[in-house]
Amino acid sequence: MDDAWESERLVEMSCTIVIGGQYGSEGKGKVTALLASTCSEPSVVRCGGPNSGHSVWNEDRQIILRQLPTAALHPASTLLIGAGCALDEELLIQEIVDFGLPQNRVVVDPRAVLIEPLDRDGEMSDVTRIASTASGTNHAWIKRMRRRPDAKLAFHSTRLPAVVRIETVARLLHQRLEHGGDVIIEGTQGFGLSLLHGEAYPFATARDTSASGFCSEVGLSPRHVDHIVMVLRTFPIRVGGNSGPLPNEIDWAEVKKIAGAPIEEPEFTSVTHRMRRVAHFDCSAVQRASQYNRPTSLALMGVDRLDHLNRGVLDPRDLTHAAIEFISELECATDTPVEWVGTGFRTADAIRMKHITSPSKRSLDQICPSILLA
Repeated sequence: MDDAWESERLVEMSCTIVIGGQYGSEGKGKVTALLASTCSEPSVVRCGGPNSGHSVWNEDRQIILRQLPTAALHPASTLLIGAGCALDEELLIQEIVDFGLPQNRVVVDPRAVLIEPLDRDGEMSDVTRIASTASGTNHAWIKRMRRRPDAKLAFHSTRLPAVVRIETVARLLHQRLEHGGDVIIEGTQGFGLSLLHGEAYPFATARDTSASGFCSEVGLSPRHVDHIVMVLRTFPIRVGGNSGPLPNEIDWAEVKKIAGAPIEEPEFTSVTHRMRRVAHFDCSAVQRASQYNRPTSLALMGVDRLDHLNRGVLDPRDLTHAAIEFISELECATDTPVEWVGTGFRTADAIRMKHITSPSKRSLDQICPSILLA
């Protein structure tokens, strides 16, 4: 099992939301798994639908989850799917079988909407128009919002009761928090893709991707939330194809050159397997995400892309100057401490910055110019 699951509990938590601050694939699944590893019996809620995949590593094997939270590897976690989720029954059941999860470990809200084959067919025209994954998520949500009688919810399912608990997720979360338990909300995609607040409509996902949006999706009040962790990449990505604007776009050969890496390591989306587009860090977009979400801490993934010497580093004292400078300027530009640093693809390739101190106060409109690595 990945070493991350054996780490000791470092902090007291109650309710934490993990969000993406760019265009998705920032590493929210990895950060959720790391946070869960600091808890004894976390309740972890997955938002969104199967249109995005979150990765977690079990030893040297990558596992991509599209319905279950990435805390599935935590032996004492409770895994929940909230009322705002879109649910592919076949996919969820397969993930439960793959992990050998008992029925009492997985809870599905009876109000989660079910994705049917016709929903996937209804999205095929969006593949080339806006680079949709055609998972059926959007189509299923539209049926529900229009209150159509053919929209099916989880309580209509005849298959799910055999493998999961069908219960109101919000009620369980309220009870958990009232008794001092740990709740982690695993957000999906990135703030730049928000249907409401993204700046590149129609190149957006079918929902809001802010911290407040995730609260609404799972049935919690913003006052329940103690921590908001915003996950960022040193080199942001968008899915391949006609997926919308990506400022400072480069290619994976340029990333290899900057890092001094021995080989080019392009990335592919977990759902469609398209090569991801990549760009230099956009500080202004991250500052905007910070203004809307007010994170209490940041998780910066991919410092090994800044310098390959950071690959697999587990001690902050071993980070290169490029990584330290980037972290410092990011804290300065967002007025938010960096709590987690990712040094590679695996879940265990991460550093927890134990002594978090607030950076010097700085107006969010004062951009640190050198954080753009162009």
